Amino acid sequence: MEPHEQLGALIDLAENLGMVIRSAPGGDTAGHPGGAYVRFKGKEIIFLDPTAAVTDQIAVVAGALRGRAELEGQFLPPELREMIDQASER
Repeated sequence: MEPHEQLGALIDLAENLGMVIRSAPGGDTAGHPGGAYVRFKGKEIIFLDPTAAVTDQIAVVAGALRGRAELEGQFLPPELREMIDQASER
């Protein structure tokens, strides 16, 4: 699976879990390469920087999905499962 496909699959998974995905250019001084995951007023939002490297965007989404009980027992392609399991929380 190519990186753009991986990102798309992770985004689909996040949206299926009720997370909102937003595009938000971060600029050079944002301090959050790829974007950020936030909880705001009961909603989970993933902000992705479209100008960032795809690998950085993947890290943001995978980090937001890490440790989710909803994913236990659900089939995921092994490479996506590995990305989520190895992601650091941001």
